[in-house]
Amino acid sequence: MNMNEPRRARGVVLGAESGLELLREALDHFPGAEIELIGELAGVDAQHPQLVLGGALEGDALQARLERAAYLVLPACNGEPRPLIDAFANGLAVIAPEEGAAAELIEPGRNGLVFTPGSARELARRLAWAEAFPEKIRQMGECARADYLARFIADWSYQRLYGERRRYARV
Repeated sequence: MNMNEPRRARGVVLGAESGLELLREALDHFPGAEIELIGELAGVDAQHPQLVLGGALEGDALQARLERAAYLVLPACNGEPRPLIDAFANGLAVIAPEEGAAAELIEPGRNGLVFTPGSARELARRLAWAEAFPEKIRQMGECARADYLARFIADWSYQRLYGERRRYARV
């Protein structure tokens, strides 16, 4: 992934089950954003002029879509850090409520933006800021990628290397 390559100024939402009503309300407050919903959408009412249905994507198709995204929106956190970590791995800034894993991993203004949980107006303000400052969002994405490498990859690599060295030292 080339971090210097321009990204489209469109946010994505992975999995639309929770927080969709809040997202629709936020988009009503800020008509300038266009958000793509990616995931299984069976039974989900995603009707809104600013929501684009991306459908269920997996593997290379999902990876390609995330590489073109400008940022990830998590309208609600379900205690599952996976979408947040996937976004960081793909160099995406994250806009999420200040709770759960988002409160621990997002440093506001550095690798993403946070809003008060349940506040559509605050979410709308964060979306407006992201759309108004695409270069800043791109820089936040670079920091998110660096955080991913430092927090998740470096630690795993160190443990693996250290474990290998200990195993060979015993021989």
